[in-house]
Amino acid sequence: MKSLRLAACITLLFPLLAHAQIPVSDVDLKRFYARVGASFIYPDDNNTSLKYHIFQDWNLYRTEWDIDDDVGWNISGVWRPLPYFGVELMYTDGADFSLSLDHLKGRPGHERIDFGRFSASSANLFVNWYMMDLDCLGQPYLGIGVNYSDFYDDDLYPEFQNFLINSGIATGPSDFGMRHSWGASAQLGIDWRLGRGVARSWLINAAVIYTDANTDTIVTYTTDPGYQRLYSDFEVNPWTLNLGITYEF
Repeated sequence: MKSLRLAACITLLFPLLAHAQIPVSDVDLKRFYARVGASFIYPDDNNTSLKYHIFQDWNLYRTEWDIDDDVGWNISGVWRPLPYFGVELMYTDGADFSLSLDHLKGRPGHERIDFGRFSASSANLFVNWYMMDLDCLGQPYLGIGVNYSDFYDDDLYPEFQNFLINSGIATGPSDFGMRHSWGASAQLGIDWRLGRGVARSWLINAAVIYTDANTDTIVTYTTDPGYQRLYSDFEVNPWTLNLGITYEF
């Protein structure tokens, strides 16, 4: 499904590149946009079960992650040397996600458990195709690019810590760790000019972004003696709605 979404964007974008004829007079190396706004992030919850390195425990068999939505902020800069094409570097941060584990076996009537939390930041580099002339008030665009996501401030909630101890899996405290991710990304957005004249430099922005972001999660728990680990492939793959304001230099 991820590859189909990105392939659709590429199919729309690159035939236009092949037929583009760019007069030298259209090149403007000093056309820049600066943008700031809010990001509404909706993880896709597409993940594998939490499991042991060697064998699966029945209580954790076929568990599923549930990641709460959250709101962060974004800032980006766009270099638009051509009327219909530009390069955008976007940074998103400030989102703090609560994480639950569903379909947990061995707890009749209580198959959902509060697992932990994590924060995430991401950087996207897009190549954008702008569909309208520069003089139009509305500037819709389609972009494809590459994403780097960093997952940090990961922590386990006491409820899952106590579950590991009460189930005889752990004998003491446990730690939760996540890693970074590289993947593809795509966006569909619009800049809308606030008017002509002096107001021409200010635009309202809205964009929908899909990010291919996946990492590994590891729970390290105390045993007697030593320690053991639970692990999972973790695919966040968020949809993000950005709303902001843009200034054109």
